[in-house]
Amino acid sequence: MPLQWMVVLWRCYRKIGLLCAGVIVISIIAAWGYERLHHITENDARVRADMITVSSRVDGWAAERPVTDGQKIHRDEVLAVIDQREARLKLAELRAKAESTRLKRERTAIQLRMAETTARNAVISAQARHKSASLRLEQARREFQRADSLVERIVSRELWEQRQTELRQADAAERTASAALADAQAKLGDIDVLRKEYDGLGKDVAQIDAQILEREIDVTDRRVRSPIDGIVDQKFVQPGEYVIPGQRLFTIHDPKRVWIDADVKETKLSKLKSGQTVSISVDAYPQRHFSGHIERIGNAATAEFALLPSPNPSGNFTKITQRVPVRIAVEQPDDNPLRPGMMVEVDIDIARH
Repeated sequence: MPLQWMVVLWRCYRKIGLLCAGVIVISIIAAWGYERLHHITENDARVRADMITVSSRVDGWAAERPVTDGQKIHRDEVLAVIDQREARLKLAELRAKAESTRLKRERTAIQLRMAETTARNAVISAQARHKSASLRLEQARREFQRADSLVERIVSRELWEQRQTELRQADAAERTASAALADAQAKLGDIDVLRKEYDGLGKDVAQIDAQILEREIDVTDRRVRSPIDGIVDQKFVQPGEYVIPGQRLFTIHDPKRVWIDADVKETKLSKLKSGQTVSISVDAYPQRHFSGHIERIGNAATAEFALLPSPNPSGNFTKITQRVPVRIAVEQPDDNPLRPGMMVEVDIDIARH
């Protein structure tokens, strides 16, 4: 009897075990099917960031390089210093030239004011003398004409000669006053010359100021600064090297502004929408979980950006599933664990938007 009960119990346990195993297998298959239907998994994904290449706008010898690879930097922090001695000397020369030109312009302005005052006073005085001489000439002319008409009858010969002499003197005085007035008016032309010289010096000052500004920019550009808060990824210059404009000196990036680029098969695009949640696994941090969402779906396959396209002139055609880039926004934790170039796996939940 005990043996028969043991056989019966063993058969019952075996059926229960088979039933449980069947349930487990069905559950695994259902979970796998659900995962296949409601999730898209891709392991062809990388962490990306805007890699900024810092270069110089001027040429010269690298005098200092206070930063190195992996160092945290702040916006406007000096990354490298290019020799400034010659640029500073040229700037000082231009500033001295500008000061000299300004002093010359001020002296010309004083001369112009003095010339204007003197010339105008001279013209006014000459006009007054000329008017007085003209009046005397006109009076002498009338007196002579009257004496000339009455000579030898009422006016004596001596009085006639006196009136003639007065007329000649008045005429000479009027001519002298007229010449003095013409000379005074001619000197007004000197004012125009001085005014043109003053205006020309003003243009010279403006030109030199523009050259000074250009040299100040040149001196400023010899201190290469960081455009962002970030990290120095790689340096390409050593103190003592000669650099040229446009030469790559540093590569930097902002560790807070990272995203993930995943290349998804084109056959799965119809299931993707912007905003879908993404679970991210990073090989470097197997115990940590990262999450994100689809930010943008590419409008062209990655093959369109290949350096060497593969045309098919022979007519032999093999259909190959292409991949489309999908940008995934991810929030960088405070310790900045996600670094550009890292390989990650993404699991996109297509069941929810």
